[in-house]
Amino acid sequence: MRPVLGRLHAQGLDGPRPGTLVDVVRHLGCVQSQLHDMALWGVGRRLPGTTLAELQQAFDTGEVLRTHVLRPTWHLVAPDDLPWLQALTGPRVRRLLETTNRSIGLTSDVVDRGASLVVEALADGRPRTRRELADVLAASGLVLTGQAVAHVVISAEIDAAIASGPMDGKQHTYRLIETRPVERSRDELLAEVARRYAAGHGPVRDRDLAWWTSLTLTDSRRAIDLAGLRPLDVDGVTHWALDEPVESEPPEVMLLPNFDEYVSYARDPGDDDGIAGAGGEVMRAAGLLFVAGRLAGSWTRTLAARTVAIDVRSAAPTTASLRRGLQAEADAFGRFVEREPRLSIAD
Repeated sequence: MRPVLGRLHAQGLDGPRPGTLVDVVRHLGCVQSQLHDMALWGVGRRLPGTTLAELQQAFDTGEVLRTHVLRPTWHLVAPDDLPWLQALTGPRVRRLLETTNRSIGLTSDVVDRGASLVVEALADGRPRTRRELADVLAASGLVLTGQAVAHVVISAEIDAAIASGPMDGKQHTYRLIETRPVERSRDELLAEVARRYAAGHGPVRDRDLAWWTSLTLTDSRRAIDLAGLRPLDVDGVTHWALDEPVESEPPEVMLLPNFDEYVSYARDPGDDDGIAGAGGEVMRAAGLLFVAGRLAGSWTRTLAARTVAIDVRSAAPTTASLRRGLQAEADAFGRFVEREPRLSIAD
């Protein structure tokens, strides 16, 4: 089998399914979310008929949280999944961040003190932006800027003490969260994370799980064993699945976010061979173009009051069929952001 065909079904990309924002996020385990609106589009692409405004409202009410978990980057996560995911992966993420902390002169004492001050400031129940939290730190004698402030806040996030609050205009806020102690053993958590990743991303390799969770390869292999995942041989490479994979034919065209969970695995050089060596540039774009399930280019979106410009750069031949597929995807994105789509295609 081709893993990508099973992954389409596991990802919920092979057809509409009922659900909500938190249903999709919980099924996928987490949803990477550097670009917040595009992460919500990743959910909306799996929930046809929903709009950005509807998902944003659900986010603002706390249906899902946006925080640093799994890896040193933003993710959307279901509130009840956050405590155990941080308990399992947080220590490893913290160690990964320590190297950067040292390079910017940020000591452990400063990080710990700053994180405590952030938690104290949010105890009054009022969400605050990062800039406001920087002012709180400065008022207490910790004058930090840029990356240093971010790493102090991330430390409090890894402790599962704070996470996202409602948007303040275009600015993200932070608030205290209440979590229950995690009473499951580490082996139980390892098994759970392997099951969840396989359910939302399978078939997967052991190194895919290691990449997604920041765990060591040894821990990832133990997690797969504890979860009792089903082995599959794909061209001599062992993959793992929760159940027998359901192979789905890929849609001709998909316009997905640049960090969509569809590409949340340890990538190989051949994964990007359809874009003539421009893989890095494409992966840094706002969105990814997939043709027949394979990465084939990138796209950007520019919102105006009533329209949204969707500019696509494609390495695939611009056939009439591809144009129709791109227009259908552009129309879907237009409905999502409630604006008239204006599509342009560049080879």
